Amino acid sequence: MTQKWMRMLFLLVLLGIVSSAQSQSYRNATQLNAALQQLAKQNSNMIVHELSKTQSGAALLMLEIGSETNSKTKTKPAIFVLGNPDGTTPLGSEAAIILAEKIKTNKNAKRFTWYILPTLSPDALNRYFGNALFENPVNSRPVNQDMDDATDEDGPEDLNGDGIITQMRVLDPQGTFLIHSADARVMRKASGEKGEKGMYKLYPEGLDNDLDGKYNEDPAGGVNNAINFPHLFKSFKPSSGLWPGSEAEVYAVIEFIYTHPEIAATFTFGNTDFCLVPPKGGRKGSANFSKIKVPKRLAGNFGLDPARTYTMDEIIEHLQPMVPAGMELTPSMIAGFLGLGAAVNPQKEDLSFYGELSKQYKEYLKNLKVNTKRLDPARAKEGSFELWSYYHLGVPTFSMNFFTLEKAKKEKADKEGLTVEQIEKMTPEEFEAAGEEKIAAFLIANNAPKQYTAARLIEMVKGGKLTPEQLAGMLKQMPKPKDDNKISDKVQALLNYSDNELDGKGYINWTTYDHPTLGKVEIGGATPFVYNTPKAELIDSLITLRLPWVFTITEKLPALKIEKYTTKALGSGVYELNIWVTNTAYLPYPTSMGERNKQPAPIILLIEGAGVEAISGKLRTPIQKIEGNTTMKYRYLLKASKGGKVNVTLSSPSIGQYQQQINLK
Repeated sequence: MTQKWMRMLFLLVLLGIVSSAQSQSYRNATQLNAALQQLAKQNSNMIVHELSKTQSGAALLMLEIGSETNSKTKTKPAIFVLGNPDGTTPLGSEAAIILAEKIKTNKNAKRFTWYILPTLSPDALNRYFGNALFENPVNSRPVNQDMDDATDEDGPEDLNGDGIITQMRVLDPQGTFLIHSADARVMRKASGEKGEKGMYKLYPEGLDNDLDGKYNEDPAGGVNNAINFPHLFKSFKPSSGLWPGSEAEVYAVIEFIYTHPEIAATFTFGNTDFCLVPPKGGRKGSANFSKIKVPKRLAGNFGLDPARTYTMDEIIEHLQPMVPAGMELTPSMIAGFLGLGAAVNPQKEDLSFYGELSKQYKEYLKNLKVNTKRLDPARAKEGSFELWSYYHLGVPTFSMNFFTLEKAKKEKADKEGLTVEQIEKMTPEEFEAAGEEKIAAFLIANNAPKQYTAARLIEMVKGGKLTPEQLAGMLKQMPKPKDDNKISDKVQALLNYSDNELDGKGYINWTTYDHPTLGKVEIGGATPFVYNTPKAELIDSLITLRLPWVFTITEKLPALKIEKYTTKALGSGVYELNIWVTNTAYLPYPTSMGERNKQPAPIILLIEGAGVEAISGKLRTPIQKIEGNTTMKYRYLLKASKGGKVNVTLSSPSIGQYQQQINLK
């Protein structure tokens, strides 16, 4: 090889290393915005929008991608992607940027307009790049967290100069914590029930700047944008904000989405994962569909008794004969009609498709040899974007978590004892054959409610009222019995990760420090961001494996077409027209939650033609609901001039348009 080619090869390798190094590092808010602007500069079908500014002046930039970027009128459906909602998941921001780059070469992506916001919380994200690593998911709005005469006056300090904010433990007669017997690094709450007395108090690392006896209770900033959305908004919680949408960043997102009805689905890249674990139910406050009282003003009109309670099935059975032929009443329709209150749990029909897609996603990861034996992703918080999107917008709402810690390997269970995994795979016959003794021991070990007796459950399974898989699913969601001698799965996973992958830097050993007011203390504990932010060199590999699933999901979003049509001349200028409308995709339109909320708007089947009149049927027909992979027939009698033609249009902002010209002769 000549010297010239050697120099060229060296240059290519060097460029490759530089390029790799740039992609293998986390970016702060300014760098993310620069990446968006660079993409828009290099691609004619991309444009950057400034949605808002934070209190600190950071711009909230969003990238729009698609063939209609320069058009005010949108005819294509759109996908809204929100990365890193609370600013504490830098990996989610990186995933948003990588997605924008992948969209350029994905054929299915061209069916949509894409709106990509890499982070909702630039101020919180920038703390990852501060002088001392400090995890706090709030923006820069000054908030008086401790309700004294000063604001933002008592934040943490890096006392020992190690570049991170951890915790302080100090011996105190009024302490409520003990050192864990299984690992001296771990602190646990003393159990009053067992007669234990605490020895230590725990504080965030820092000083009592306002001399109120509290430590670091009022750091700079304070509203968490990620929980400032309307659904299940927590009032009177300082970090939630004064009201839903009180933060300029959040209000801008809400306003943008409501003024863009073409948005057909949303994705969130953060701590939750609706792709892997379907949205959770179990929240209190939803209407009790087994005991419904019908308001007096409505009961008389429908022959119902306002003094008694009904089940949902009883009401549907009573009202079904009163509705037009072909119209099927659903629980969501009845709930909305009777005003049974805001929904706080996912609709059963929606959980069906979430469950099926979750199985497919797990199989997808399995085929890629991705280790799924990791800590469960976080549950969506009240006031979050994910819950607002699902419950208020009524569109398919998905989220992805690109990194959680690997679960600690558990000791093998007693061969005689049953596990949740074994129960989950059992047939009803196998469950019954296990016997009351084994099942009773299993229920105790898994903290089952007392009313779940072995005899009762066997009878329910035998009678077809419950399956072993359903029982396992319920028990998985219940808190496990607390064992003070055992470190929690989450903390054990962190300790293993710190020791095996981070050379002990994920959980810092306690070291002594002379505190000016507390005296001798020890500083140590979990490192900020360690649970959700892997080493930078893993960014591309973690994201690249999972990100294609976004395109798999979008392929399943509703898509309409006219499957076929027939015409028949009946004489005197009257024609019979039959139209079959098909949803060619897997997901329904709308979701059951969308159907309940009447959001988004119905699909419109429109028939237009010169001099065309409808004798039977409507020229403008709203299609309120169409399931996935389903065909619906519509019949019309039309009066038209001889040899007339009509234009048939299927349209919805969040599905797009489909047109067909039909000759009536």
